[in-house]
Amino acid sequence: MFGLPIAFATPWILTALLSLPVIWWLLRLTPPKPQAEVFPPTRILARLRDAEETPAQSPWWLTLLRLTLAGIIILAMAGPILNPQDQILQADGQTLVVMDDGWASAEDWENKRNTALAIADEAAASGSTVILESTTANRVWSGQPLSPDEAKDIIAASEPRPYEPDHAATAARISLIKQSTTPENIVFLSDGLNHTSTEELIAELEATDRNRQVFLPEPKTQFAVRTIRNEPTELTGEIARSRAAGNENIPVLALDEEGLVIARTTASFSGSEQITRFSIEEPLELRNQVTRIEVGNVSHAAAVQLLDEGNQRRLVGLISGEKFDQSQPLLSPLYYISRALEPFTDIRRSGDANVAASVRELINQRVSALVLADVGTLDEETSDRLATWVEEGGMLIRFAGPRLGGSVDRSLLPVDIRPGDRRLGGALSWETPKALAPFERNSPFFGLEPPKDVLVNKQLLALQEVALEEKTWAVLEDGTPLVTAEQLSAGWIVLFHVSSDAEWSNLPLSGTFVEMLRRTINLSRSGLGQNTQETEVSLPPLRVLNADGTFVPPDADVRPLILSKGVTKSVSQGNPPGFYGLSDGYEALNLFEGDSELAKLNASLLPLSFQREAYLSNKSFPLSVWLFVIAAVLLIADCIAMLWMAGGLKRISTKALQASASLLLVATVISVSPQESLAQETDVDIASVLKTRLAYVETGVETVDRISKAGLFGLTQFLTTRTALEPGEPIGLDVATDELSFYSLIYWPIDPNAPIPTPETMARVDAYMKEGGSILFDTRDQISGALGGTSASPAARTLQQILSGLDIPPLEPVPEDHVLTKSFYLLNEFPGRFAGGDLWVEVSQRDAEDEGRPVRVGDGVSSIMITSNDMAGAWAVDSNLRPLFPTIPPDPTQRNYAFRSGVNLMMYVLTGNYKSDQVHLPELLERLGQ
Repeated sequence: MFGLPIAFATPWILTALLSLPVIWWLLRLTPPKPQAEVFPPTRILARLRDAEETPAQSPWWLTLLRLTLAGIIILAMAGPILNPQDQILQADGQTLVVMDDGWASAEDWENKRNTALAIADEAAASGSTVILESTTANRVWSGQPLSPDEAKDIIAASEPRPYEPDHAATAARISLIKQSTTPENIVFLSDGLNHTSTEELIAELEATDRNRQVFLPEPKTQFAVRTIRNEPTELTGEIARSRAAGNENIPVLALDEEGLVIARTTASFSGSEQITRFSIEEPLELRNQVTRIEVGNVSHAAAVQLLDEGNQRRLVGLISGEKFDQSQPLLSPLYYISRALEPFTDIRRSGDANVAASVRELINQRVSALVLADVGTLDEETSDRLATWVEEGGMLIRFAGPRLGGSVDRSLLPVDIRPGDRRLGGALSWETPKALAPFERNSPFFGLEPPKDVLVNKQLLALQEVALEEKTWAVLEDGTPLVTAEQLSAGWIVLFHVSSDAEWSNLPLSGTFVEMLRRTINLSRSGLGQNTQETEVSLPPLRVLNADGTFVPPDADVRPLILSKGVTKSVSQGNPPGFYGLSDGYEALNLFEGDSELAKLNASLLPLSFQREAYLSNKSFPLSVWLFVIAAVLLIADCIAMLWMAGGLKRISTKALQASASLLLVATVISVSPQESLAQETDVDIASVLKTRLAYVETGVETVDRISKAGLFGLTQFLTTRTALEPGEPIGLDVATDELSFYSLIYWPIDPNAPIPTPETMARVDAYMKEGGSILFDTRDQISGALGGTSASPAARTLQQILSGLDIPPLEPVPEDHVLTKSFYLLNEFPGRFAGGDLWVEVSQRDAEDEGRPVRVGDGVSSIMITSNDMAGAWAVDSNLRPLFPTIPPDPTQRNYAFRSGVNLMMYVLTGNYKSDQVHLPELLERLGQ
């Protein structure tokens, strides 16, 4: 209609618009009702000079309003439709709708659903039935004849599935449908891709001599991420596209477990290239935090590749052939290895002295890496088992020694080695011990500074070969290899050319040895990824992807993922892509793995009997209801206008004025009277100003907040009975909105499930600290090295995210002479429910260059304190002052010292460096002497 996307269901009603001139003529002739005047006559006399006159005919604006009202009613009765669609079906009768609802339909699902709804509407108009068939075997799409209304309900509620359509199974179901009925129309709503057995489905649709149509999406390139590898120096992967679209640059994002972008890169296609590679060159520590690779600006599951490497602690198995391995652990070749690995891995040892049995046992425990310390000859079965395990993603780390040097078995080594060992130094050697050379850029050890005092006295020499330089990760100063490695399919074999004890070198005694092992182990795969175990492993669904590539909780239809030897994991209707396992160890299941490719649906596959159509971009929308609503509004406006012209609004206005005056009087009385609500609203703030109170941050996690409240209640009672301080009831704070300056010390428990405060909130916290307030952060995980260790707990990582928004000074564990150790009680440790974790405070000694820092130590009070000992858990008591939680280990003395630590903390923030004054020195010396 006039070039607009509007049509009418009953256009003949529009002829009623011709009656509008007649309506206009009648309205002009009909004068409005005369205005009524109230007696007595004196009021009439007072208005005799009024120039206003009642018109003899309807005013023009009222006439226009009523003409508009009549026109809108006529248009509404004609049934206007926005975005009317042309007829889709070629004939009346039963219609079979076959819809691709896999991952490739996610981005244009609305258009596909609108098309299916339009088909159901046409079927309703012709009084025929609809058969719905899903290519992903959606059980709601029963394949039975449905009424159009039933079909529309199912279509409106349907969503795409995050896996491949099964065209072969769909063809078989359609064959069964055609045995019982013969649809007049067959409509195939395709996703535009050529899947496995697509030709079979098209052949089955063509086998019926009926009207056949295929709907295809707009020409668009689909992308899929596949084959992600965490190489020693970079994270690499491949991206496949569905068609050769010339030169194209695709953004690629790497995200961590929290969904934060760690790195960005670009994958470039050229010409007719349909597969390209990309790489992310970031430090190993950052690459190991990546759990998700995705194509930017693309919303479907194939554009996402999940990684189960993440920041999970690796499970490492240790094997040694020494007979004194169990009886004399200090002399074991595994002693220094285990000491180096313990901070960042979980170690497993076999109880069997037989190497073959140990290998079998540890592999069945799904270890990520195996360390063989001076193990020489391996039997053929064990060697094959290890080779298969490595090819499927395991990491084999071997250390040299007399057995390996004298063995003739050269299998499972990254390079060929010379028999015997090379001696450096000694009475019979012309050479002196060698130091380590700087690590090359292509080495995973790059960035470490080789210690100058590390010397090598013996080593295994590698035979020269073409690829020796590429396999070398570390060398001595004379260029001979110290560490070599080779990638075997998805796994690694690494060889340290020195022994794992201090006999061949003092490398195991250095901190560099710990870091070298850590970086090597970080290249290994998660243990759940190895399908070499003898028995099946069932992993429950943790988080799964929907069709548009976002995480959703698994529903009841998702089954556990079964891992077993020789069975390749794959996405299915019961196992959509996602993470399977537990939060501390899970397996990634991806839609595209290995050499999977994308292919556009070739037009040559579609027979000429198929009529090609484009999806409907917009859904038809009836406008009648909205026009009737507008007409009702105009009718109300007409009624108000008539009341106004008849003088009725004047009387209403007088009454309304009287009511308004009454309300104003009541409001005035209320405003001058005592306001209890205001007093109640400010009661907390007034009490906080007049009385000292302990405060804690409400995390939003009910259990944590309850423990914090009970803990500060217990500390309040202890302070009341042991000191002159009598605090009020503890209070929970919302750091985003509550005033913080009323509280000297705020206890902040850290929970990984709690939301990270916004930058605006952290700005308020930063201001509070700069103004002299102190915050005690408690990770409650007993990790004393959380601030500088090689690994961190989830709570410690959450704390690091929170602290990243604060301007804080350098920190250190509480020194022996710190004021906190003597502010009330004499203490040398600050335990909570746990013992052993350090209490971190600001560095006491300030350099001249640090004087300009915004956060200063005022009166010697640290604005930030960090512990991992769960202080509130130790302080928490019930209404009868009975402890709610046991200390670990159970020790009443530890709880007493936890309360004393709380007293010292409170006195410290209230009195500052008061106890550092020399005036207290005699009393302190006397108490120490006691």
